[in-house]
Amino acid sequence: MNASVKSSKFRVGKRTFFFDVNTASNKKNYLRITESRFVEEGKDRIRNSVVLFPEDLLDFQKNLKEVISYVS
Repeated sequence: MNASVKSSKFRVGKRTFFFDVNTASNKKNYLRITESRFVEEGKDRIRNSVVLFPEDLLDFQKNLKEVISYVS
């Protein structure tokens, strides 16, 4: 079972983003980013997740900063 280390969330309209740091069975932490969005009344939410391991985080951060500079 994966242990939760830290979690945060923020809402944007009908979508909620979760950033969860968990510990895997091998005792290493990883990041799961989940988007949960509301489709319509009476329907289940749709969830999509991305899992990033420690060895992926620096490249992810670098690329995210790069593309954000084009949006800002």
